[in-house]
Parts: sequence; structure tokens; C-alpha cells
Amino acid sequence: MADAAPTRVQRTGPRVARWLLPVVLGVVYGDWVAVNRRHGGPITGPDVASGVWSALVFMALCIAVVQVTRRLRPDLHALLRAVFARAAPGFLYGQTGDDLRPVVITTLLVTAGVFLLLFHRFHTRTTA
Repeated sequence: MADAAPTRVQRTGPRVARWLLPVVLGVVYGDWVAVNRRHGGPITGPDVASGVWSALVFMALCIAVVQVTRRLRPDLHALLRAVFARAAPGFLYGQTGDDLRPVVITTLLVTAGVFLLLFHRFHTRTTA
């Protein structure tokens, strides 16, 4: 049974997840941007529009990062994903209107952590 051919669901599952995950993350991200822009006030059209545009841009960038990183060396792959992990929460926090110094420090630490984690992962799992 171990040598049986994969079923249709097994072949299409990862392909669907590759597109579904950025869409779900984009919707959550766009909603979060809209909520941050509201500052606890009433829902307005510009806040909703900003959330929709942010969701679309996040989805496009997420898909682009996945497509581009397939062709990169492991260290550049880790760097690109770390930069994306830095920019996403930075923009999100920037919508609150608060002081940016805490988020810059926090996201730089997150970026360093993501880069080191991915760099280690890619260099320990490469085949000779």
C-alpha cells in the first residue's frame, strides 16, 4: 500500500493550500488594518477601503514572496522572508498612529529571529 499512487486529493491539497493560505492571511490582515485605522470609532468607508486594499496588497506580496523564494539561494530566501515578516507588522502598527520607536525595535528583533531560524533551517536541510 505504501507504493500506491497518490489520490487526486493528495495531489491537489498542497496546491490549494498554497493559494488558500495567502488569501486567508490577507483577509485577516486587511481586517486588522481597518480596525487599527478606526481607533475605536465608527466604521467609515475609507477605513474599509484601506482594509480591502491592504488585504489585496498583502495577498499579492505573500504570493510573490513564495514564488520568488523558490528560485533563490537559501540565504537570500531567508532574508526575503525575514524582510516580509518585518514589513507586515510594521505597516500594521503604523496605522495606529502611535509612536513608531517600539515597533521598529520589536520588528527588527522579529526580523533577526526569522532570518536566523530560516537560515539555520535551510542550511541544515540542504542535500550535498
